[in-house]
Amino acid sequence: MDKIKNLLQQVSIISKKYDQIAKLTGENFNIFSVMNMEHNEVYTHSAIIGELLNSNGSHGQGAIFLNLFVDYIKECFNTEEHKVELDYFGKLVNDKICERTISIENNWENVTGGRIDIIVEDNKQIILIENKIYALDQPYQLIRYKNYAETKRSKKAFLFYLTLDGKDLKEKEDPYHTPDNVEIIGSNFKFNKKTEYENYRIENNGISNIHHCLYYPISFEIDIKIWIERCLEKTHSLPTIRETLIQYLNLIKKLTNQTTNNVKTMEILEILKNNIQQSFEISRSIGPLKSKLYYDFFEDIVEYANKKEISVDSSNLKSSAHFGLYLIPKEWNSKPYTIAVIFDTEHGYDYSGLYISLSFNDNISDIEKISIKEKFSKIIPEFHGNHANIWRDATNRDWANNPQIWEDVAKGKNGDTYKEIISTIEEIIEIEKS
Repeated sequence: MDKIKNLLQQVSIISKKYDQIAKLTGENFNIFSVMNMEHNEVYTHSAIIGELLNSNGSHGQGAIFLNLFVDYIKECFNTEEHKVELDYFGKLVNDKICERTISIENNWENVTGGRIDIIVEDNKQIILIENKIYALDQPYQLIRYKNYAETKRSKKAFLFYLTLDGKDLKEKEDPYHTPDNVEIIGSNFKFNKKTEYENYRIENNGISNIHHCLYYPISFEIDIKIWIERCLEKTHSLPTIRETLIQYLNLIKKLTNQTTNNVKTMEILEILKNNIQQSFEISRSIGPLKSKLYYDFFEDIVEYANKKEISVDSSNLKSSAHFGLYLIPKEWNSKPYTIAVIFDTEHGYDYSGLYISLSFNDNISDIEKISIKEKFSKIIPEFHGNHANIWRDATNRDWANNPQIWEDVAKGKNGDTYKEIISTIEEIIEIEKS
């Protein structure tokens, strides 16, 4: 136990040191995190990258950021064996840089269609960027975009596959059978296999069901990070743009584990490596610790309910999914709904998706549901509704592995999480009464 206490003390000292650094630098404040937009591929990442690449963009700096991107790509991919024949762009032919729709439905006759995340085009060449952070790859996605680009009057086309870590696209696509049962066969060639790509194209020229593309894998971790850093060098006299780019750069570092927190983790790992047995003892205690904090927390809610003469159904407290409490105020005994404080999770006890709701029983009529939903939406728009509930997500809705939230939960009645839940319960009772 003395060794474990000493280990915890060492980790605490390191944690406080880096927390202080983050506080002094303001690293923990990020507008994209505050707005819950960290992982949004379309409205965060594609939007920012696309706007910077747009020489007609609102930044008002012309092609400076686009040229930096072209310079970086040529520097990154040009070798003795392979040259990227990418030039500086002239006047762009379309201001629609992000989310340009080729067609609503895929055209399997020509293997084209879809919606391109980022596309930059002038009269001679096209850059197409497929932005994948967490979304799954779609069938023949880059091949469809390449086929689309080839319809653009023989312009040079460059396809980039952008992921967090620069992973490769699957080389051989799974055969696809069109609605009229034609089998489509396709291959994705990484940039360093240009010779194989050219030979494949010659060998299969004229075979309508065989398709292929040449692509360049790039990453947020290295490529976008370096490019944004170079863009920053050009913004010393542009404070608004500069601060926005700093925020975005910090977001990239966070998503790719390059922040101060990651340095802190590495330092802690060195201590844990020298205290392996004690580290495993602590690790084995995390699950039971969460469980105890969870039950203690909900016991405080039960205590509140008892004082308010609210009956409690705790049969779901130990359920493997959708677990928590159901509460029935004294005056609701004959009404077809209850109050639920529930974790809506499909993965057992991962403590995510906490919401507080007015939960409908099976015997409620559709007319009554509509009436109740209208009443709630008029008074407090933050309440959402579906066929089963009218609910509000808790601010701290995903406890999971967030130590700050568990620290707040451990405060019980003095914590913000408890106060918010009780306040929402009382709101629901008041709205229902009105």
